[in-house]
Amino acid sequence: MHIGLCTISDKETSVETVLSRASSAGYDGVEIWGNGHVDRSGKSPQTVRQETEKLGLEIPVYGSYLRPGTSEFDDAYANELAIAADLNADLIRVWAGDQEYGNHDSAHWNQVVTDLQELATAASDRNIGVTVEKHEGTLTNATEGAQRLIKTVDEPNCGLNWQPLFGMEADTILMEARELASMSNNIHTQAVSSSGRNTRCALEDAFFDIEGCLEIFQAAGFDGYVNVEFVRSDTEYTTAIKEDLEYLRSVGI
Repeated sequence: MHIGLCTISDKETSVETVLSRASSAGYDGVEIWGNGHVDRSGKSPQTVRQETEKLGLEIPVYGSYLRPGTSEFDDAYANELAIAADLNADLIRVWAGDQEYGNHDSAHWNQVVTDLQELATAASDRNIGVTVEKHEGTLTNATEGAQRLIKTVDEPNCGLNWQPLFGMEADTILMEARELASMSNNIHTQAVSSSGRNTRCALEDAFFDIEGCLEIFQAAGFDGYVNVEFVRSDTEYTTAIKEDLEYLRSVGI
């Protein structure tokens, strides 16, 4: 496994500054935020890639906001894939529609599947993979929905962007990791100190067993990036990202 920093973790700061801080802290790579650090920053993807390469960082993921299954998808996906290619990203992150599993209709489900299959095929032509974020408000909000979706899409370059949801109990997060590790190609990690809280803490103070989760992923053969997505706000940013990196290194990542 490798350790990356999501540039959205400091979205009020320029992408150049976040890249520099990630490099100084010792991260292996960066996941580029698509809703501010490329699309709206005035920086071209090629420039961001060049600056990243100069710092010795990889770009494992382009964090797009594509939503397969929605009316905007058809007009947006070619441009988003082009950005991912210009960044030389290994994966493009997308969201699975705008309905939650269990409260979805069959037409929406079928459209998300069809769009993901189309996207995966187009991405494969560019040697890019697709990672579908596990998130509330989408078809991957529940373990069953995430698992069923990836299996139904059934494309070798389409996997799950797993992350713990903070409304879950610690034991449930571990159980979910066992269910979803084998179909995941990207991980986001962040932490709160108790289930249901919103205030982020250091990874070492998480209410759930981060080390145990990552051991499950390692046992399943996961060899992608573990990306620190958000950090605590009660300490200086460079300190927070360094401490989270050191914690992940300490548990064998």
